[in-house]
Amino acid sequence: MSGIAIAIIVSVYSALLTYYCILEKQEKFLPATISKVILSAFAAGVCIYGAVKLNETAFYLFALGLVFAVPADFFLQYIDTDLKKYRAGILSFGLMHICLLISFYLIYSIAIYEFIIIAVFIGILLAFQLIGKWKMGPEKTQLTIYTVFVVFMAAKAISIFITEPSGLAYTLILAFGGLFFFASDLFLGIWAYSGNKKFLFLALNRTIYFAGQLCLAFYLVSR
Repeated sequence: MSGIAIAIIVSVYSALLTYYCILEKQEKFLPATISKVILSAFAAGVCIYGAVKLNETAFYLFALGLVFAVPADFFLQYIDTDLKKYRAGILSFGLMHICLLISFYLIYSIAIYEFIIIAVFIGILLAFQLIGKWKMGPEKTQLTIYTVFVVFMAAKAISIFITEPSGLAYTLILAFGGLFFFASDLFLGIWAYSGNKKFLFLALNRTIYFAGQLCLAFYLVSR
């Protein structure tokens, strides 16, 4: 993909993301939900393009992961209003991370770095939960399992950058994608479970999350 094409994708995506955040700020649920799903589908579409270009099983699995994020983003809009839909969203995101992890391990071997990063991320997560006194509801068990997948995915994405210097450009993009996904979940946790419903934390969650989604998609198109 040419530099001009990438610049156009980033510009359009950034404009859509800005518009979506404005809708969230204005609490316009339906337009915000539609905009969110469009953003998610946009990233998935870019990723599918990359997978078709590369035409390998591991990359099709990776793209499938981003496809699972589309219904997940829809269902997670109901985090405060519909527990069944919210749980469906958590499940969809869990399937996303399973696809990404399988894709990684089909290509890359296990590295010691990923276990070090996992330990660091778990420590950070526990610190946020304890300091913020997070209070998770009946979805706590499902969220805990999901969080394990997020931590493993993010740690593996970053470790790939460390262990694969020959692919510096696309592995760096992948590392940012994993890191952004982990960071976005931290801000979501602050917003949803610490009792601090400031829009700032929701905006940080959404912005960092969608930046991470596009980074994951660019991991394929930049190979």
